[in-house]
Amino acid sequence: MSDRSKKLGPRVTVSVTSGDYDMLNTLAEKDDVSVSWVVRRAIHEYLRRHEQPARAVRRPALDKRAAAPERT
Repeated sequence: MSDRSKKLGPRVTVSVTSGDYDMLNTLAEKDDVSVSWVVRRAIHEYLRRHEQPARAVRRPALDKRAAAPERT
């Protein structure tokens, strides 16, 4: 395992429009960071905004058991 993958974790590949890529480059250059850093930051912010409290997360296996009628 490379040092990079130990530090950052799994690699993800995405395709973006040329307009979005240009905007990512502009933001990266403005802040003197890499496009990868901008994308990681955007993902992090998106996940934080959509984070749900642990107890609100649905667990399908548990829900099925709770909804199943009792056998007699």
